Amino acid sequence: MDLGQKNLFGDRVIKSIGFDETQMIKDILHLHAKGNFIDADVTYSIGNFYKNKLPQPKYKFDLYPQKPDVVKSSADNLPLKNNELNVLMFDPPFLIGKSGQCENSKMARRFSIFGTKKELLDFYKSSLLEFHRVVKKGGIVIFKNQDVITTSNKQVFTHCFIHEYAINSGFYVKDLFILLAKQRLNNPNHKQAHARKYHSYYYVLVAR
Repeated sequence: MDLGQKNLFGDRVIKSIGFDETQMIKDILHLHAKGNFIDADVTYSIGNFYKNKLPQPKYKFDLYPQKPDVVKSSADNLPLKNNELNVLMFDPPFLIGKSGQCENSKMARRFSIFGTKKELLDFYKSSLLEFHRVVKKGGIVIFKNQDVITTSNKQVFTHCFIHEYAINSGFYVKDLFILLAKQRLNNPNHKQAHARKYHSYYYVLVAR
């Protein structure tokens, strides 16, 4: 019997890695959200997270709403009261540079892209401060993120900056999950200088 496969949560150990994004979010909610579901998704887009039996959030925000029930709002300036939320989901853009020069130009055309590393990090920092305002003490932020290579072929370990910013904003960094990808969109014209990233991160941040 493999003792590593069973625990108090049932017949399956919740692991820090996986290929199934929906299951990973469910595991995070089960392990860390005290029975609560996602109250607010502040980068809702078209709601891909909720297509596979995840309950829809009460509040849906996006800077560029694509559905009529999504409220236009930037993640760093939310129309919410102080200490209103138990669980907040944040899946911001992570690409840096010009769309046509990006290592993954198809991704750059599909999603927003930051002009510089500073713009991206400043947005993450200001958003974390806003999340600490709207999340209750003991509530959580689920922060999906990915490291990136800039168009000048510079490595940016974004998750390291997020860890620091979260602590400075008043959060306890409670957990880190790694979502693996079996395939990625690739730019055949890109000259590879770093390992192609086949993973992204889910930070679980607890408001203190």
